[in-house]
Amino acid sequence: MSLPRRRRRHVRPGHAPVGLLALCALWGPSARAQAGASAVKGPYLTDLSDTGVVVRFELDVASEAKVQIEPADSAAQPVRFFRSPVSAMHAVSIDGLRAATSYDYVVRSGNVAVGQGHFDTAPDPDSKSRLTFLVYGDTRTDPTVHAGLVRAMSKAGGTFLIHTGDMVANGASPDDWQSFFAVERDLLASCPLFVAIGNHELVDDDAGTNFARYVGMLDAHGVPRLYGSVRLGPARFFFLNAMDDWSGGEERAWLDEALGRADAEKGLVWRIAVLHQGPWSAGPHGPNPQLLDGHVPELFASHGVDLVLSGHDHIYERGAAGAVKYVVSGGGGAPLYPIVTRTPTTSFAESAYHFIRFTLDGDALELVAYRPDGSILDRCGFRKAAAWDCDPPRATSPSPVGGSAMTKLGSGFLVVVGALGLLFAVARRRLAKRRGVDSL
Repeated sequence: MSLPRRRRRHVRPGHAPVGLLALCALWGPSARAQAGASAVKGPYLTDLSDTGVVVRFELDVASEAKVQIEPADSAAQPVRFFRSPVSAMHAVSIDGLRAATSYDYVVRSGNVAVGQGHFDTAPDPDSKSRLTFLVYGDTRTDPTVHAGLVRAMSKAGGTFLIHTGDMVANGASPDDWQSFFAVERDLLASCPLFVAIGNHELVDDDAGTNFARYVGMLDAHGVPRLYGSVRLGPARFFFLNAMDDWSGGEERAWLDEALGRADAEKGLVWRIAVLHQGPWSAGPHGPNPQLLDGHVPELFASHGVDLVLSGHDHIYERGAAGAVKYVVSGGGGAPLYPIVTRTPTTSFAESAYHFIRFTLDGDALELVAYRPDGSILDRCGFRKAAAWDCDPPRATSPSPVGGSAMTKLGSGFLVVVGALGLLFAVARRRLAKRRGVDSL
């Protein structure tokens, strides 16, 4: 479907008709809003469920808007319209949809179509249908790498996306957010996004406000917040603010309650936690001390959390701590980090740009980690309550150059590389603190 184009009268610079100048001066932004604004961000999709989705977009001028939506099989349901009041930033909640159904949508401002896309609603929670989704993180710093990864993700396919945080280098910077949404525009128009907030989205109050505005999860009253939970098919996801104080407080109390409710949730097979800096990592940052001090890993284990997804260290890592499996995915565009410490929990680790395709099918989970060129970095899986079961087995690659070539250089060299990486990370952290922003 092609979008209609606005026809413009050609006027040479400096020769605009007097009447036109007068109208512009008199009406200003109001006239533009009535004629139809242009999208500067989006449209993009968030907050997917089995019965709805949120369509978000930012316009260049405050305007009313509406979202036209219909099933791809137009005979299934009639065309529906969801209106949004005058605003520059819109988050239009679409509800009353059918589970596991494909929909097309068009966003209009005035009489002008400013964007379009399509999506699939999540499976019904009772259906036990398979669920496929993509995971990536730390997309800040290098838009070229980020764009290459997005192209590869677009080919991989999935019902929705999970971002492990640090979407942008400085969450308070409008330019950084504009760059992120420009790179991901086509992907996010058709693949809903869920995000765990990162430290770069928390550099100050403006950064946190931007995160909530653009991708914060909406509560029952439509108010965005920095953490939340969602049921998607056979799985419940818990999106957390890892940078919070986990010894107590509002979010800790919420998580205790949310995990408790999930214990008795009908038809629930999988429990997956998503947060930026996780409890385990072989990279320079290492484990999140706030989570460890707050005994959050023990909380996960006691409530049967199957998998923890995180980022922060710019590596790929897969491992297990008792019954809880984990994956570190921080290879979305930020500078790669070395593998510093291969901990007892580490099963496989490599410093590489990547994204991961997860498939949940009954009591089985499969992951395939891809590099931007489409080559496979890792393939593995497990059944509930069982160990990782990889075919073929993979050895841990202990440095950014990876593979057998690095192994041949000897363990002494690995120690030197790891130590230099750690010193580099510490130096960057100290420099960032002097500048007032944590750049790691």
